[in-house]
Amino acid sequence: MERGIVLFSDLYECFEPKKHFSEISLKNKWRAIELDTSEYSGRLISSIDGMPEDISFDPKLKGWYKILIHLPGRSSVYLKLSGDDAFICMSAVTKRRYLIEEVLWKCADMTDQSIILSKKLDAYTNYSVLSAIKFIPMNDEEVAEYKREQTRRDTKRIYATDDLHNRLAFINQNSYDDWRAVAINYEDSDIEWLSVETLATLVSNHLAVDNIDDFAFPTQIDRHVQESMKKFDMHKAICTVVDQCKKMGIKSSVSMRMGGWGMPFPYDQFYFDCDFVESHPEWRTRDRNGDEIRAMSYAYPEVRKFLIDELVECARSECDAVTIMAHRGIPYVLFEEPVARRFYELYGEYPYELPLDEERLNKLHCDIMTEYVRELREALDKEFGKNRVEIHFRSIYSLYDSKYVGLDAERWAKEGLISAIISYPQRVHELLGGDVWKDDSKEKLDLDKYTNYVRTSYHVNMRPCDFETIEPIVNYRGELCGPKSQRERVEEWMELERKYGVKVYFEILPRHLTSEEFKSRALDLYDCGAERIALWDTYSRAAFRSTWATARRLGHKDELKERNVGEGVDYRTLFMLKLGDRDLNRFNPDWGG
Repeated sequence: MERGIVLFSDLYECFEPKKHFSEISLKNKWRAIELDTSEYSGRLISSIDGMPEDISFDPKLKGWYKILIHLPGRSSVYLKLSGDDAFICMSAVTKRRYLIEEVLWKCADMTDQSIILSKKLDAYTNYSVLSAIKFIPMNDEEVAEYKREQTRRDTKRIYATDDLHNRLAFINQNSYDDWRAVAINYEDSDIEWLSVETLATLVSNHLAVDNIDDFAFPTQIDRHVQESMKKFDMHKAICTVVDQCKKMGIKSSVSMRMGGWGMPFPYDQFYFDCDFVESHPEWRTRDRNGDEIRAMSYAYPEVRKFLIDELVECARSECDAVTIMAHRGIPYVLFEEPVARRFYELYGEYPYELPLDEERLNKLHCDIMTEYVRELREALDKEFGKNRVEIHFRSIYSLYDSKYVGLDAERWAKEGLISAIISYPQRVHELLGGDVWKDDSKEKLDLDKYTNYVRTSYHVNMRPCDFETIEPIVNYRGELCGPKSQRERVEEWMELERKYGVKVYFEILPRHLTSEEFKSRALDLYDCGAERIALWDTYSRAAFRSTWATARRLGHKDELKERNVGEGVDYRTLFMLKLGDRDLNRFNPDWGG
């Protein structure tokens, strides 16, 4: 018997039990509303406040289907099949409530499977609306092709990073199995590596008050994070994510910011703070004029050991790698006493009057940071065996930019310390354009002038880039430094791969792009010689299924150019004509018309 496409548009008729529905908007009930669209009529189901009980729908189908869901603008839903390990969140890209996005949820064998709709994981009771579910039957050839895609290794070219802070901030998780969704988000994708960023091992995870209700949090999100962290052993949560990655055949890394030492007011005095920083002001970084910078300095062995111990603990999750994230938390080493002493021993003078990119000072900074990576490699090998746990390095824009802040990626690759590099488009450099130089020298700073300058001018440039051509940086001698084009930048990183075998991934930003933009940026990188792609903060990308349909397939390097990513292929948009008794197609009732 031939199976056909099945569209369920009267969702009130489909979902049970009916006791969880109301004819009017009640805080903890689902509501059904009559709907007329450009293609079908029926009843959508919605919840705009509260946490109604889970409801389920048995479509009584057998065999494999593509499952597509219809999401009205601004809506998010949590869905899972009865055989799935966890709910995942899916959201509409469009903000226009009169539009409906038809997006692919997943391919699955629906035999004896029900669909479960939940809102209990939504920490902020967002606008949750589902207007239809479509099942498109898959024949034997399509199922075989789908399964073949899962086993392909040549397309696994994406390095994804998922910030676990998002799960704590926005999702009302109740069990460790809820954490499995972190990995499940990336099923049926080209992701080779999933790196989960943790803050919970580094931060204090406590408040200065006993009663959480007495504390003035900047936002309710921050209050929810604090409450969520107390519900879970974060190491166990990470282990759960890693376990799910293994089940799915995705390699896993646990990542940590190299400078995750805390945040300023109003985000201070709670979970972003670090006891280690508070307890050891003597190990903080210092500017050339003696001013304290709150970041801890890698020039101190105690600081390096603290961070290494944290990463070793992360690796006990049985992950395949740890990732040191250098694009957040700069600086790592400046003009601290150990730096000044070592510089004097080498050159017979102190470095305070030198710019950061002065060759001798920069080399010393790189030496110190290389000591850290060597010590980390040694500690991981001692704990887990030789090279059993890889070290990955999330760098900044180019080789020059990384070395500028003491991170010599080429040396690390040559010594076999790192196995992967993720190039993130951000640059950091000093702005020394004011009256800061000695009268008799344009290569040494007058510290009195410098102190006045930094107190009247923001003198460090943190420049996020957007994978467009970035002009080279001008150093203190007036020379242009860094790659002159995207192609030159890609080429210099890829040379490390050819020479030392380290894999290189190139970040695509900003986070939210159209399908066409995702495709064009990936093709540009491939055309410049890149072999792999990176996607930062993928938790915020995977939920938007219409654009994720393209982003998740960017690893199909040889097929991407011919891939049609336009509307009508991976997603469609439909119009609502009437919702309830109100016409939406001509005179928008949002304006009282």
